[in-house]
Amino acid sequence: MAKSKWLWGLVGLVVLALAWYFLWSAITPKGQPPLTRLTNDNLFVSQFNGAAPNVRMVLLLSPT
Repeated sequence: MAKSKWLWGLVGLVVLALAWYFLWSAITPKGQPPLTRLTNDNLFVSQFNGAAPNVRMVLLLSPT
């Protein structure tokens, strides 16, 4: 029974490590700019609001 718990714990750690590597790390292929985490400071809100007299468009993309 104790061996089974250790095995499941090890499998869980491997899954978490792979998830971090593929989903949360900022590794990109060569030639591609690094990923940017969106925060309130870098959402381009001031540039968007500053262009109020012009036509603006928001494009929302979904992976599904």
